[in-house]
Amino acid sequence: MRRWLVAFVFPLLLLAGCQGPAPVRKAPPSPLIATRSRPQPRYTPPLAPLPPPPEERFVPPPPPPPPAPGVALNPRELTPPGGVQGARWQAIVVHHSSSPRDTPQGMHQYHLKEKRWAGGLGYHFVIGNGVGYPDGKVFVGPRWKRQASGAHCKSDAGRYSGVWRERNFFNTHAVGICLIGNFEQSSPTPKQLATLEALIAWLCDSTRAAPERVYGHGGVTHKTICPGKLLSAKLPSVVRQAAVYAGSVR
Repeated sequence: MRRWLVAFVFPLLLLAGCQGPAPVRKAPPSPLIATRSRPQPRYTPPLAPLPPPPEERFVPPPPPPPPAPGVALNPRELTPPGGVQGARWQAIVVHHSSSPRDTPQGMHQYHLKEKRWAGGLGYHFVIGNGVGYPDGKVFVGPRWKRQASGAHCKSDAGRYSGVWRERNFFNTHAVGICLIGNFEQSSPTPKQLATLEALIAWLCDSTRAAPERVYGHGGVTHKTICPGKLLSAKLPSVVRQAAVYAGSVR
């Protein structure tokens, strides 16, 4: 009996020992820190490429203004032998002669003999119109050559353009320029205007006169129509252009 039991049980035990215990499956360890899935970024279309910066181009400065057309001022002829008394001359007064047939020599004789002015011609400069004296040509009077007072704009003491002036200031301290012609009846010639611009520019460079102190005769005294309505209307633009020429007309 015992032998049978051993013979039966022993093979079973041997068979069980060969197979061994069944392996125990373990679950994978859980992570220590729970993580959340990051949200996916929204799709953003790529930006269009920026246009290239504009090409910088060198812009040259404007050229200096050209001299007045048709004008050939000679500084040696305008400059008196003893030089210009620059500090003395502080203004400019523009006139017309009242006749298109006048000449500098004829006006000089009239002022000397009829007006009995010791210095003769009362203006410092005369600009011809092409009738009795070349069109646009400047005549330099004896008073300018001596740097003497003019006899072209008698004035009382008072305020002129907001500045107090003593009696007869515009004869003593203003340069007198006369254009030949009657500018109530006809306009000055283009050459006369161009010469006037250049002469005013030269005087502004050579004296203390400034473009804002250029007057028509009647604008000072208010007692005469000189230099005529047709020149008076053009005088502001002439003065503006002279201010541009100042420094370039020599």
